Order: sequence, then C-alpha cells, then structure tokens
Amino acid sequence: MTVHWVGLVCGVWILLSPWLLGWSSISTILWSNTVAGVALILVNLWAIVGTKQS
Repeated sequence: MTVHWVGLVCGVWILLSPWLLGWSSISTILWSNTVAGVALILVNLWAIVGTKQS
C-alpha cells in the first residue's frame, strides 16, 4: 500500500516539475511530463481507492 503513495507523489512531482524547474517553455517536456504525471496519478489513485481491505 505504501508503494502506491510513493507512486502518487512521484506522479505529482513529474506533473509539476516543468514549472518548478523552469522548463515550462519547452513544449515537448511540458506535454510529456503532463501526460506521464497524470497517468501515474490516475493509476496510483485507482490502486489506492480500488483496493479493498478485508
């Protein structure tokens, strides 16, 4: 379960890194990080919320 939280934090970092590191003017980096970050966030949220504990 902890691994999913780490993945979620990594997804947020990847999503925000172009702005935090000053690369937002380079469209290739901006779009690739946006797509990868959103994908990581969604997959890890799905894993966290979708996991049923018995």
